[in-house]
Amino acid sequence: MKLILPVILFYFNLISYPQSLSDNDIKVLAQKINNELQGMDFGNGINVKGCYALGRTLVYQYLVNEDWYAPNNMKIDLIENIKKSGYSEMYFNNDINVEYQYFYENRLREKISINSYELVDLNFNLGEYISIDGHPKSKGVNLKLRPPIGWQIEEGDRPNIVQKFLFKNNNYMIMVKDNIMFFSRNEIREILSDDEYVNEFLSEASSLLTNPQLLNYRVVSVDKYPSLEFTMRGEMERLGIKMSIKQKCWMVFFEDKIVYLQCGGLDNNEFTALEKLYDLITYSVIFPEQYDY
Repeated sequence: MKLILPVILFYFNLISYPQSLSDNDIKVLAQKINNELQGMDFGNGINVKGCYALGRTLVYQYLVNEDWYAPNNMKIDLIENIKKSGYSEMYFNNDINVEYQYFYENRLREKISINSYELVDLNFNLGEYISIDGHPKSKGVNLKLRPPIGWQIEEGDRPNIVQKFLFKNNNYMIMVKDNIMFFSRNEIREILSDDEYVNEFLSEASSLLTNPQLLNYRVVSVDKYPSLEFTMRGEMERLGIKMSIKQKCWMVFFEDKIVYLQCGGLDNNEFTALEKLYDLITYSVIFPEQYDY
């Protein structure tokens, strides 16, 4: 007999927990869920055995009868149930995985594991190309790229910020600054091979953060122009509120300008998931004038 486990609706408000849950918070959460639901009869021969935390995974256990078996699309159904319950973003933002275990006579009959990143739908599609050519803040740089679909496109509200793409607490910005002089691509590659110069660039980039931590960096090319790619985390204060944020940036050395392609957001699981999208946007960058012959 084909049975689909009904969604569990908790009897307490998970949203009252801090925005970022520690491993110990997850253990406390699991114990509360266990106390509320243990022994509950869902009907159709399904009873709650219990709930416990294993690292950052909430493990739900159920007792089923002899006639129960898992349908082929059970994982899809469970993910949809979590989304409908309204808790998918809480799991995702706090990097909490979920596992469902089904026992018959103390023998494991089925196990479904769901990673936190599977619980939120993120669109990784890009739109049509837009250009900053002729923009009053572009400083003569001709650049075009593909913005992410579903993100709000706005003009930069501060000096040197040409445009920005916004989605909830996340952003991708295009900034253009003057370099001290014109540099050829080979000259920049030579400069970026010197750790002392690279450290100066990274130090300047981290100056707006409190307690900055450099996670990684490397020298890459963005449409054939030598660039410094790096990721860092730190703290920032706005109106008395301290926030832990994460940033990924490409410093593109374009002739006598530096083009900053900078993305940022809260230091949580959502930023990690969106890094793939940030890479896709940057990979789409074209400096058209170099192809004019």
